[in-house]
Amino acid sequence: MHTPEYWRGLTFDYIITYSLLRGPKWKHLLEAMRHEKDISRRALLTATPAELPELRARLKRIERKNDLETLLTTAGNQAYNITATPTDTLNRGSAEVEELGRILQTPCQDLLYLMCAPVFRDALAFYDAEHRLVGVLNVCFGCSAIQTESGQDVGADYRVYDQLRKWFQRLGHQIEVVDYKERPG
Repeated sequence: MHTPEYWRGLTFDYIITYSLLRGPKWKHLLEAMRHEKDISRRALLTATPAELPELRARLKRIERKNDLETLLTTAGNQAYNITATPTDTLNRGSAEVEELGRILQTPCQDLLYLMCAPVFRDALAFYDAEHRLVGVLNVCFGCSAIQTESGQDVGADYRVYDQLRKWFQRLGHQIEVVDYKERPG
């Protein structure tokens, strides 16, 4: 599926944009994980053989912070990634949603396929009039990837990502711009 088909098949009343894996919430979570990791490592130094399996398991759970970076905004239909912060709520028919529709309906002529794992830091959650979640687009600007809430890839023309990044930034998303330069061979 490509963005134009996704957009045309979507029925919603409003959108909430989410910013993930950045800002104070993310920094606080990283600091708490670092602190817990330090405590667990120190405990390993003085642990009895009977305590070692539980301490190692605890340390392994803490070190799985990278799992947060590969999670989508939603797990199922209602549970949000714990780092997700709502940024804006936009009603269907608003100028911002009309612009988003124009961006997502850009014909897919040139698709990018980068070989990195996406880290979804921005998302669009679509809701109906009864406030039920009807769809999510998770966006990674680092590797130009879009996925739905179920993990289905949504292809987008390369031009979509720059326009979409600027659109999110106007709404207050603090998107880091990464320049990929060719490395000398």
